[in-house]
Amino acid sequence: MGYFLDDFKKENPPTFDGEMNKSQDVEAWLLGVRKFFGLHDYLENMKARIALFSLKGKEDIWWEDVKNVKDIHEDDLTWHAFERLFKKKYVSYRYYDDRAKEFYELGMGSMTNEESTSRFLEFLIYVPYLREEKAMVQRFINGFTIACRDQIEFDEPRSLEEAIQNLKHCYE
Repeated sequence: MGYFLDDFKKENPPTFDGEMNKSQDVEAWLLGVRKFFGLHDYLENMKARIALFSLKGKEDIWWEDVKNVKDIHEDDLTWHAFERLFKKKYVSYRYYDDRAKEFYELGMGSMTNEESTSRFLEFLIYVPYLREEKAMVQRFINGFTIACRDQIEFDEPRSLEEAIQNLKHCYE
């Protein structure tokens, strides 16, 4: 475990002390931890143990309470199980509902190519049920003005990547 923690400390990873009071801040912390794990090929239970190590202050106490109440053995805990428990505590369901609503209300007509693509992809993670490529392409296209939609659809994009490439024609 020492070797893993040394790597973790060298990367200057985010820590969590519970002072983040917005769901978006919690999501940002989780994203930082996921990015770190993306750089390293750790087993799922090691990811959980490293994340537990980054909890500080009253969050250590929260974890001890959860562990005792739910009779969790840290050696058996996976990253996904920890993440689920963590989100249940710190991220409200309303936050996810609000992000999904923003996704469906996203109008990209006045944004640049990069802005519209970035916003779409940012909110796409909040609608996990939208995974079929054709549905993602259609939702992406529907966020634009009719003239821009026609230009994007002209080449009949079959993937989200192709639709994003076709978006360039709207700004030429």
